[in-house]
Amino acid sequence: MNRDSPTLPTRVGHAEWGDNRFRGYSVACDLAGRESMAGLLALAIAGRRVDDNERLILDDIATIISVADPRIWLLKLVRLTSAYGGCNAGVAAITVSLENAPIGHHATGTAAELLLDMRRGLLAAGADGEDPDDRVLEEQCRRSLADHRQPFGFWVPFRARDERVEMLAERVAARGRATLPYWRLFAKIADIFWRIDNLRPSAPVAVSAVCLDMGFTPVQIGPLVTAMGASDFWANAFEGAAQMPPSLQTIPASWVRYLGPQPRMSPRALARQR
Repeated sequence: MNRDSPTLPTRVGHAEWGDNRFRGYSVACDLAGRESMAGLLALAIAGRRVDDNERLILDDIATIISVADPRIWLLKLVRLTSAYGGCNAGVAAITVSLENAPIGHHATGTAAELLLDMRRGLLAAGADGEDPDDRVLEEQCRRSLADHRQPFGFWVPFRARDERVEMLAERVAARGRATLPYWRLFAKIADIFWRIDNLRPSAPVAVSAVCLDMGFTPVQIGPLVTAMGASDFWANAFEGAAQMPPSLQTIPASWVRYLGPQPRMSPRALARQR
């Protein structure tokens, strides 16, 4: 090993003889038989273990946001990429494409920012953040509509309402979490937007409210929900790789347009040009 190489600190894990450490916890003694997949993802991203009630609601979220229909354009990308026989490639393609995207599971982080901004505005106006004043909150909602015709997270395409929001509301109530601050704030905002402009909430903003009540930050929420929603990706990637349809392997190049950063050259290639 080059002694001049930089040392990169890590807190995520350590491989040991007879055991392994994950975020400081013993896999053998602390996690095995005690932690769920959703709880492990929360630990991976946020660095803390969730309690039993939080673990169950995370499992609920992971189930409720599953919509593996390959006609959804995000999942079309999975089918196209996996059509060459690689299911990992399909999952990789969709994961990369969702970074900072305005739709999809990663958008829950952006939706969380909306709720945080609303709560900060209430506190700045002297309203009780735990039990927001409807008048002050309605003024904020009207300003949001004036700035953005459709505030982020309040648009349901092709149907009257997002069925995932209704399923999540049932689970939130069943888990005894309906009185927590951000879920109550979300419910009030949803009522106001529906009353004044017939706007219904979509799943990302509802999910973000649950996650904010667990103490996750918007930066953590996007990756966490993306990871928990990966069953959609894997289902389509596995089936797409198994089918390997020739029709998806022969799409004309004229149908494809690249959007992204320009290609970069390595230092060695640049040196050769000189």
